[in-house]
Amino acid sequence: MIRPNKRLVGEGIAAVLWCLLTLATDRLFFRYDWQTPAFFVYKALFVLLAFAVIHGAVTLVGNLRRGDAFTRRWLQWTLPYLAVSLVVLLIVWPGCWGCDDLGVLQMARTLQASPWQHFLTSGAFILSLMFLPLPGGLVLIQNLLISGMVGCFLAAAETLARARLRKAPARGWFAVLYLPFLLPPVLLHNMQPFRTTWSAWCELFTVFLPVWWYFDGQRVTKKKLAVLAVLGILTAAWRSECIYYLAALPVLLAVLVFKKLVRPAAAVVCTAVMVAGTLACNAYNNHLLVEPWLYQRVALCYQTAALVQDADPVEDAEALALIDPIFDVQACRDLSTLHGAELRSAVSRDTTYLTEEDWDACKKGIVQLALKYPGSLLRERLGVFRGTVEQRETESNQKLVFAATVLLYTAEPESWDESQADFFQNSAAVMPLNRPLREDFIMALSYSTDFLGGALNVTWLMVPSFVLLLAAVLVSLVRRRWMIFFAAGALFVRIPLVFLTAPDTYFMYYLAPFMAGYAVAAAGLLYGILWQKKKKEERGNLQ
Repeated sequence: MIRPNKRLVGEGIAAVLWCLLTLATDRLFFRYDWQTPAFFVYKALFVLLAFAVIHGAVTLVGNLRRGDAFTRRWLQWTLPYLAVSLVVLLIVWPGCWGCDDLGVLQMARTLQASPWQHFLTSGAFILSLMFLPLPGGLVLIQNLLISGMVGCFLAAAETLARARLRKAPARGWFAVLYLPFLLPPVLLHNMQPFRTTWSAWCELFTVFLPVWWYFDGQRVTKKKLAVLAVLGILTAAWRSECIYYLAALPVLLAVLVFKKLVRPAAAVVCTAVMVAGTLACNAYNNHLLVEPWLYQRVALCYQTAALVQDADPVEDAEALALIDPIFDVQACRDLSTLHGAELRSAVSRDTTYLTEEDWDACKKGIVQLALKYPGSLLRERLGVFRGTVEQRETESNQKLVFAATVLLYTAEPESWDESQADFFQNSAAVMPLNRPLREDFIMALSYSTDFLGGALNVTWLMVPSFVLLLAAVLVSLVRRRWMIFFAAGALFVRIPLVFLTAPDTYFMYYLAPFMAGYAVAAAGLLYGILWQKKKKEERGNLQ
């Protein structure tokens, strides 16, 4: 048997050798200057990740040889979902790439960060491409991670059930937990390497971990808390509306402390690391943005236009004067029938001579109008929300995203923009294996209205999932299941926050609560089935 220390040294050497190998394989995708600080930072991060992959693989094999029950279950539940994901990926190869994804990909080629989509997204792209240097490889790695998370969900559920039932339940019952993650919207988003896919799954897994540890009842180790701290930073920093997790995750830790599964001091340290890490990430991304207020302007454009349209030109002249340097007040009034990006480009003024002070003054004007005309703000937000949740409509923005990834391969080269040209001309293996099949598959999953009486179409409706998630919050509150209440509540809070801040009608903004709603419903159904089995066992023992 190899001693642990020697094994770790060997794994470290293997990680370094792997990193050296990437100096050759990187040429398949990257066009970077190795003399830049970014090169050394990313290669150092690659060594750490390569070590984690090698150590994880060695640990996995060792656990399987020792007959570790959880590891075996995790692998058994991961592989079927991974198989489905791989089949879908082969059909839609090299994934569903949109304009923003291609922009991040183009910048990743030279190790540049895209702060508009957050530097964490660029980091995920660059490091994934160092492992597999082709766009489809990035999507493959994304799906490997997602499949591992789904496998963990099911393995944890089976392990907890077996610990509470004398007679092991049939494994087929746990397959019901697959269903939320096999819905067409989820499968298609899994093929899209946009930051909302990465952040939504990260958010879901981060909330899942404390719940799992709570019901497992075992003392939470320092390593587990370190994992939670890292995931907490990613969750809170990756999307701006998720900053509230800096308050939500400490609450989940407090529940673990109350159950004496985590020491108070350890919970405080974990929270401090999450807060410091998130603030550092946000500060760095704002530094890269140079003028972060431009990002805020996009988020508030439609709300401002609605308020300006209802404002009184005389009574609200002061507030309108504060807004006008940023948003063209007259254009907002004249173009009241426009929506979406067309409206944003029409009313947003040239920022060449504008400053953050102008934006601060504009925000004051927006607040004044919002307090005076809350109905206008609510009407505009309800309009965006309605356009988002009614994903069965063919003009849905998110469905147009998937339609656009089909059109990417039908457009003439002369019409390519810079990022599209870079994608086709400088990347390996970017052509679909079967373009007609790819097109039919994507369009069927997103637009089909006749398959099984419109069953696929119904899966795009979001309100049922939101209702199920709200029901989980209320039921757990009534039954005083505090861990479930706070965990489900943390995911549900995302809905009103996105409602208030969503810059457009994209399904992806609600992806995490959408998956969570159906996941808690599936878990509740499984719990009900197993509860009945347990009651039946108890009655049998009494007889």
